[in-house]
Amino acid sequence: MTNQPCLFKIQSKLKVLTDAERKVAKYVIDNYADILKLTVTELAEKSQSSDATVVRFCKNVGYKGYQEFKISLAQDMIIPVKHLNPELDQEDSTAEITKKIFGSVITVLQETLTVVNVDEMEKVAQAISNARKVTIFGCGGSSYVGQDAMHKFLKIGIKCFIYSDVDTQAMAASLMKQGDVVIGISHSGCNKSVIDCLKLAKQAGALIIGLTTQGKSPMLRNCDIVLCTSTKETVFKSESVTARIAQLVVIDSLVASVAFKNYGPSYDAIQKTRNATASRKF
Repeated sequence: MTNQPCLFKIQSKLKVLTDAERKVAKYVIDNYADILKLTVTELAEKSQSSDATVVRFCKNVGYKGYQEFKISLAQDMIIPVKHLNPELDQEDSTAEITKKIFGSVITVLQETLTVVNVDEMEKVAQAISNARKVTIFGCGGSSYVGQDAMHKFLKIGIKCFIYSDVDTQAMAASLMKQGDVVIGISHSGCNKSVIDCLKLAKQAGALIIGLTTQGKSPMLRNCDIVLCTSTKETVFKSESVTARIAQLVVIDSLVASVAFKNYGPSYDAIQKTRNATASRKF
Protein backbone atom coordinates (compact mmCIF):
# COMPACT_ATOMS: atom_id res chain seq x y z
CA MET A 1 0.00 0.00 0.00
CA THR A 2 3.00 2.29 0.51
CA ASN A 3 3.40 3.08 -3.21
CA GLN A 4 -0.27 3.63 -3.93
CA PRO A 5 -1.34 7.14 -4.98
CA CYS A 6 -2.38 9.36 -2.09
CA LEU A 7 -5.95 9.86 -3.34
CA PHE A 8 -6.42 6.13 -3.71
CA LYS A 9 -5.31 5.61 -0.12
CA ILE A 10 -7.79 8.21 1.12
CA GLN A 11 -10.70 6.76 -0.86
CA SER A 12 -9.91 3.20 0.25
CA LYS A 13 -10.02 4.29 3.91
CA LEU A 14 -13.18 6.40 3.84
CA LYS A 15 -15.35 3.72 5.47
CA VAL A 16 -13.07 3.35 8.51
CA LEU A 17 -12.56 7.06 9.15
CA THR A 18 -14.54 8.90 11.81
CA ASP A 19 -17.10 11.51 10.77
CA ALA A 20 -14.66 14.30 11.63
CA GLU A 21 -11.85 12.64 9.67
CA ARG A 22 -14.16 12.15 6.67
CA LYS A 23 -14.72 15.93 6.62
CA VAL A 24 -10.96 16.35 6.21
CA ALA A 25 -10.85 13.60 3.57
CA LYS A 26 -13.67 15.23 1.58
CA TYR A 27 -11.97 18.60 1.65
CA VAL A 28 -8.68 17.06 0.48
CA ILE A 29 -10.37 15.15 -2.35
CA ASP A 30 -12.31 18.24 -3.50
CA ASN A 31 -9.33 20.61 -3.21
CA TYR A 32 -6.47 18.28 -4.06
CA ALA A 33 -4.29 20.83 -5.83
CA ASP A 34 -4.51 23.43 -3.02
CA ILE A 35 -3.47 21.27 -0.06
CA LEU A 36 0.29 21.80 -0.52
CA LYS A 37 -0.16 25.50 0.31
CA LEU A 38 -1.90 24.80 3.64
CA THR A 39 -0.49 24.29 7.11
CA VAL A 40 -2.15 21.75 9.38
CA THR A 41 -4.01 24.60 11.11
CA GLU A 42 -5.24 26.08 7.83
CA LEU A 43 -6.48 22.67 6.62
CA ALA A 44 -8.26 22.18 9.95
CA GLU A 45 -10.01 25.53 9.58
CA LYS A 46 -11.03 24.94 5.97
CA SER A 47 -12.37 21.45 6.70
CA GLN A 48 -14.10 22.65 9.88
CA SER A 49 -12.15 20.26 12.06
CA SER A 50 -9.19 20.52 14.46
CA ASP A 51 -5.40 20.18 14.18
CA ALA A 52 -5.60 16.88 16.07
CA THR A 53 -8.26 15.55 13.66
CA VAL A 54 -6.10 16.39 10.65
CA VAL A 55 -3.12 14.57 12.18
CA ARG A 56 -5.29 11.53 13.04
CA PHE A 57 -6.65 11.54 9.49
CA CYS A 58 -3.10 11.45 8.08
CA LYS A 59 -2.12 8.56 10.35
CA ASN A 60 -5.29 6.57 9.65
CA VAL A 61 -4.75 6.98 5.91
CA GLY A 62 -1.27 5.51 6.30
CA TYR A 63 1.21 8.31 6.98
CA LYS A 64 3.36 9.18 9.99
CA GLY A 65 2.03 12.74 10.06
CA TYR A 66 0.91 15.75 8.07
CA GLN A 67 4.30 16.48 6.49
CA GLU A 68 4.68 12.93 5.12
CA PHE A 69 1.09 13.11 3.83
CA LYS A 70 1.86 16.34 1.93
CA ILE A 71 5.06 14.90 0.49
CA SER A 72 3.15 11.88 -0.83
CA LEU A 73 0.45 14.16 -2.20
CA ALA A 74 3.04 16.28 -3.98
CA GLN A 75 4.80 13.27 -5.45
CA ASP A 76 1.54 12.29 -7.12
CA MET A 77 1.11 15.74 -8.62
CA ILE A 78 4.44 16.69 -10.17
CA ILE A 79 7.25 15.16 -12.16
CA PRO A 80 10.36 14.03 -10.22
CA VAL A 81 12.67 16.88 -11.27
CA LYS A 82 10.22 19.38 -9.77
CA HIS A 83 10.77 17.86 -6.32
CA LEU A 84 13.97 19.87 -6.08
CA ASN A 85 12.63 23.20 -7.28
CA PRO A 86 9.39 23.89 -9.18
CA GLU A 87 11.09 26.50 -11.36
CA LEU A 88 13.84 24.20 -12.64
CA ASP A 89 13.72 21.98 -15.73
CA GLN A 90 15.79 18.89 -16.36
CA GLU A 91 17.15 20.42 -19.56
CA ASP A 92 18.41 23.58 -17.82
CA SER A 93 22.11 24.35 -18.11
CA THR A 94 24.23 25.17 -15.07
CA ALA A 95 24.05 28.84 -16.07
CA GLU A 96 20.24 28.70 -16.29
CA ILE A 97 19.94 26.88 -12.96
CA THR A 98 22.23 29.42 -11.30
CA LYS A 99 20.25 32.34 -12.72
CA LYS A 100 16.92 30.84 -11.58
CA ILE A 101 18.17 30.07 -8.05
CA PHE A 102 19.59 33.58 -7.63
CA GLY A 103 16.36 35.01 -9.02
CA SER A 104 14.29 33.02 -6.52
CA VAL A 105 16.37 34.29 -3.61
CA ILE A 106 16.19 37.92 -4.78
CA THR A 107 12.40 37.65 -5.19
CA VAL A 108 11.97 36.14 -1.73
CA LEU A 109 14.05 38.89 -0.12
CA GLN A 110 12.00 41.55 -1.88
CA GLU A 111 8.75 39.87 -0.81
CA THR A 112 10.00 39.47 2.76
CA LEU A 113 10.76 43.19 2.93
CA THR A 114 7.08 43.87 2.19
CA VAL A 115 5.82 41.10 4.50
CA VAL A 116 7.91 41.68 7.60
CA ASN A 117 6.35 44.07 10.12
CA VAL A 118 8.91 46.77 10.98
CA ASP A 119 7.01 47.77 14.13
CA GLU A 120 7.29 44.17 15.36
CA MET A 121 10.97 44.16 14.39
CA GLU A 122 11.45 47.24 16.61
CA LYS A 123 9.69 45.49 19.51
CA VAL A 124 11.89 42.41 19.08
CA ALA A 125 15.09 44.48 18.89
CA GLN A 126 14.12 46.37 22.04
CA ALA A 127 13.24 43.16 23.88
CA ILE A 128 16.57 41.56 22.94
CA SER A 129 18.45 44.71 24.02
CA ASN A 130 16.85 44.52 27.47
CA ALA A 131 16.88 40.72 27.83
CA ARG A 132 18.55 38.89 30.69
CA LYS A 133 19.45 36.27 28.08
CA VAL A 134 18.25 35.08 24.68
CA THR A 135 17.60 31.41 23.95
CA ILE A 136 16.89 30.04 20.48
CA PHE A 137 14.99 26.86 19.62
CA GLY A 138 15.03 25.30 16.17
CA CYS A 139 15.35 21.86 14.60
CA GLY A 140 16.82 20.67 11.29
CA GLY A 141 17.59 23.53 8.92
CA SER A 142 16.13 26.03 11.38
CA SER A 143 18.79 25.10 13.93
CA TYR A 144 21.48 26.37 11.54
CA VAL A 145 19.70 29.71 11.31
CA GLY A 146 19.69 29.70 15.12
CA GLN A 147 23.41 28.92 15.28
CA ASP A 148 24.13 31.87 13.01
CA ALA A 149 21.94 34.12 15.18
CA MET A 150 23.67 33.00 18.39
CA HIS A 151 27.11 33.65 16.88
CA LYS A 152 26.16 37.18 15.80
CA PHE A 153 24.38 38.13 19.03
CA LEU A 154 27.36 36.90 21.08
CA LYS A 155 29.64 39.11 18.99
CA ILE A 156 27.77 42.22 20.16
CA GLY A 157 27.66 41.10 23.80
CA ILE A 158 24.17 39.56 24.00
CA LYS A 159 24.05 36.41 26.14
CA CYS A 160 22.60 34.00 23.61
CA PHE A 161 22.20 30.22 23.71
CA ILE A 162 20.99 27.44 21.42
CA TYR A 163 20.65 23.74 22.20
CA SER A 164 20.65 20.88 19.68
CA ASP A 165 19.48 17.98 21.86
CA VAL A 166 15.68 17.86 22.28
CA ASP A 167 15.85 16.89 25.97
CA THR A 168 18.30 19.71 26.69
CA GLN A 169 16.00 22.08 24.79
CA ALA A 170 13.06 21.07 26.97
CA MET A 171 15.09 21.46 30.19
CA ALA A 172 16.36 24.88 29.15
CA ALA A 173 12.85 26.00 28.21
CA SER A 174 11.46 24.96 31.59
CA LEU A 175 14.10 27.08 33.39
CA MET A 176 13.28 30.35 31.61
CA LYS A 177 12.38 33.36 33.74
CA GLN A 178 10.70 36.71 33.31
CA GLY A 179 13.16 38.96 31.48
CA ASP A 180 14.33 36.14 29.21
CA VAL A 181 13.65 36.22 25.48
CA VAL A 182 13.03 33.04 23.50
CA ILE A 183 13.19 32.85 19.70
CA GLY A 184 11.49 29.87 18.08
CA ILE A 185 12.47 29.24 14.45
CA SER A 186 10.36 26.94 12.27
CA HIS A 187 9.83 27.19 8.53
CA SER A 188 6.47 25.39 8.71
CA GLY A 189 5.50 26.58 12.19
CA CYS A 190 4.50 22.99 12.93
CA ASN A 191 7.65 21.47 14.49
CA LYS A 192 6.46 19.74 17.66
CA SER A 193 9.79 19.97 19.52
CA VAL A 194 9.98 23.73 18.96
CA ILE A 195 6.32 24.23 19.87
CA ASP A 196 6.74 22.23 23.10
CA CYS A 197 9.74 24.38 24.07
CA LEU A 198 7.82 27.59 23.40
CA LYS A 199 4.93 26.36 25.57
CA LEU A 200 7.30 25.57 28.46
CA ALA A 201 9.16 28.89 28.12
CA LYS A 202 5.92 30.88 27.98
CA GLN A 203 4.64 29.16 31.12
CA ALA A 204 7.92 30.07 32.83
CA GLY A 205 7.44 33.77 32.00
CA ALA A 206 9.72 34.35 28.99
CA LEU A 207 8.84 36.62 26.06
CA ILE A 208 8.29 34.40 23.02
CA ILE A 209 9.25 35.44 19.49
CA GLY A 210 8.39 33.31 16.46
CA LEU A 211 10.27 33.37 13.15
CA THR A 212 8.38 31.48 10.44
CA THR A 213 7.10 31.61 6.87
CA GLN A 214 3.55 30.67 7.80
CA GLY A 215 0.84 33.19 8.64
CA LYS A 216 -1.23 30.51 10.39
CA SER A 217 0.39 27.60 12.23
CA PRO A 218 0.28 25.90 15.66
CA MET A 219 3.50 27.66 16.73
CA LEU A 220 1.88 31.09 16.58
CA ARG A 221 -0.47 30.31 19.47
CA ASN A 222 2.50 30.38 21.84
CA CYS A 223 4.19 33.53 20.49
CA ASP A 224 4.00 37.09 21.82
CA ILE A 225 5.56 38.53 18.66
CA VAL A 226 5.74 36.91 15.22
CA LEU A 227 8.11 37.77 12.36
CA CYS A 228 7.05 36.25 9.04
CA THR A 229 9.26 35.82 5.99
CA SER A 230 8.42 34.88 2.41
CA THR A 231 9.60 31.74 0.61
CA LYS A 232 9.58 30.05 -2.77
CA GLU A 233 8.06 26.69 -1.99
CA THR A 234 9.51 23.35 -2.97
CA VAL A 235 7.75 20.08 -2.27
CA PHE A 236 9.92 19.50 0.76
CA LYS A 237 9.15 22.79 2.51
CA SER A 238 11.53 22.15 5.41
CA GLU A 239 14.41 22.14 2.90
CA SER A 240 13.56 25.50 1.38
CA VAL A 241 16.85 27.36 0.93
CA THR A 242 15.07 30.62 0.16
CA ALA A 243 13.26 30.49 3.50
CA ARG A 244 16.50 30.10 5.43
CA ILE A 245 18.17 32.94 3.54
CA ALA A 246 15.23 35.25 4.26
CA GLN A 247 15.37 34.29 7.95
CA LEU A 248 19.12 34.93 8.04
CA VAL A 249 18.58 38.43 6.63
CA VAL A 250 15.91 39.12 9.27
CA ILE A 251 18.40 37.99 11.95
CA ASP A 252 21.10 40.27 10.48
CA SER A 253 18.67 43.19 10.60
CA LEU A 254 17.85 42.47 14.25
CA VAL A 255 21.51 42.15 15.23
CA ALA A 256 22.33 45.51 13.62
CA SER A 257 19.30 47.17 15.26
CA VAL A 258 20.26 45.82 18.69
CA ALA A 259 23.90 46.87 18.20
CA PHE A 260 22.97 50.47 17.39
CA LYS A 261 20.62 50.68 20.36
CA ASN A 262 23.62 49.95 22.59
CA TYR A 263 26.39 51.26 20.39
CA GLY A 264 29.12 51.73 23.02
CA PRO A 265 28.75 48.35 24.77
CA SER A 266 28.22 46.61 21.42
CA TYR A 267 31.39 48.11 19.96
CA ASP A 268 33.37 47.07 23.04
CA ALA A 269 31.95 43.54 22.80
CA ILE A 270 32.89 43.28 19.12
CA GLN A 271 36.49 44.25 19.96
CA LYS A 272 36.68 41.75 22.83
CA THR A 273 35.18 38.85 20.88
CA ARG A 274 37.36 39.65 17.86
CA ASN A 275 40.48 39.65 20.05
CA ALA A 276 39.39 36.40 21.71
CA THR A 277 39.36 34.60 18.37
CA ALA A 278 42.31 36.42 16.75
CA SER A 279 44.89 33.97 18.10
CA ARG A 280 43.28 31.17 16.06
CA LYS A 281 43.82 33.00 12.78
CA PHE A 282 46.97 33.27 10.68
